[in-house]
Amino acid sequence: MKKWSVFAVLMLVFVLMISSCAKENDTTAKPSASDSTQESGSQTAAPDQTDKPTEPADNKTDSPSSDNGQSVPAQSYQNTLMDRIPLSVDIALGFEHRDLTVNGQFRRVAVQYEMDSSVIPDDPCFTYYYVDIHGETLPAEVIAVGRAFFNDETTNFIRETEDPEELVEINFELFEYDFKAASFKGKDKEYIVFSIPASWEQNSSSLVIATADGKLLADTVVDKSYQVTLSGDDTEKYKDHDGNTNFFSLSEDTITYLKVTDRADGVTYLTEYTLNIENDQVTSVETGKIYQTTDTVPDLPDLSIY
Repeated sequence: MKKWSVFAVLMLVFVLMISSCAKENDTTAKPSASDSTQESGSQTAAPDQTDKPTEPADNKTDSPSSDNGQSVPAQSYQNTLMDRIPLSVDIALGFEHRDLTVNGQFRRVAVQYEMDSSVIPDDPCFTYYYVDIHGETLPAEVIAVGRAFFNDETTNFIRETEDPEELVEINFELFEYDFKAASFKGKDKEYIVFSIPASWEQNSSSLVIATADGKLLADTVVDKSYQVTLSGDDTEKYKDHDGNTNFFSLSEDTITYLKVTDRADGVTYLTEYTLNIENDQVTSVETGKIYQTTDTVPDLPDLSIY
């Protein structure tokens, strides 16, 4: 009987030990309901936060408007024009303008002169200028900038004027007769074309073409530092008020310019081109006319298209 009693006690102890180990393993293997819920929640949220497929990049970065409002249009050459005029300008020297009717609407081509007084003692003496197009409902759109150099008489007058306020009151008109503007008849609508006797360097002249809304389409700059006499058909249209050859001509119906095509035996030959405009696109074709001169002709750049 003792043996059976001892055996029974040992079996009871053994069973209790096994039962205890089983509960311990069950506790570590099965998390509590609250832990399970939290862990499950984090796993279902993960795909939205980290595993969401990346959307294709929007390539329309140059669009003026977008849904998120973050796209910025690329800055055009026209938008950088005013950056060339220094912030040091401190004298509003004057202005002049030409008024047009373009596609039935009023448009003004205006030149503003702004001078830096620190350059008054310098030679050559000059003022900065900018040209804009505006209308009754159209805000000013700058389409050209440059420097206008004074002749000796104007330079001396500015240097002798002690009070800068006197200069402001004069309202200088420096371009006068050679500031020409026209409403040009394109194939689809009317455009604005104008010329001024200036650019960035001395003895230069500019031709500029724009839309009625002030969008710059094309321009060209020619050097007038050489005295050039042309022979050919209607050479007077290529002269400015002082008799200098401009190498371009404009009117409501025609825009033409000259380009050097040959030099032989001391003679320079220039071919005439005429401009066509349609859908804001500028193209040029030969007119068949050839001009010539025995004078030195400066380099004549091609028309710049924007």
